Amino acid sequence: MRRAYKFLLLLYPRAHRDRFAEEMTHVFEDASAESRAEGWAWHVRFTFSEMTGLVAGAAGAWLDRRSAASVPAESPAGGWMPQDLAEAQQRVDANIAAMVHAIANHQFERAASSFQPGT
Repeated sequence: MRRAYKFLLLLYPRAHRDRFAEEMTHVFEDASAESRAEGWAWHVRFTFSEMTGLVAGAAGAWLDRRSAASVPAESPAGGWMPQDLAEAQQRVDANIAAMVHAIANHQFERAASSFQPGT
């Protein structure tokens, strides 16, 4: 199952894989072990849900990447953000997404570590 999951991770943009693939795989493996303990029917349901979610997430990552590249970042005041500020905002958004994902998967220590003030 791990091989299939890692293979489907190749559908994500490279930058996304470089940043999140290791953590995503770790979370998947932990959740997969828990689902196996619930029985084969639950594990099959879990696996199907995760694999379809992985494909949908990859599509979303490509769409997000594409729309971010085609539309200049806008500041709250209505002006255009400098490139470095737009990149910083993207990092903040990625950290928040990682934190939300960790909380949703009951990985509270990982959620806390994804919030690193001053970095």
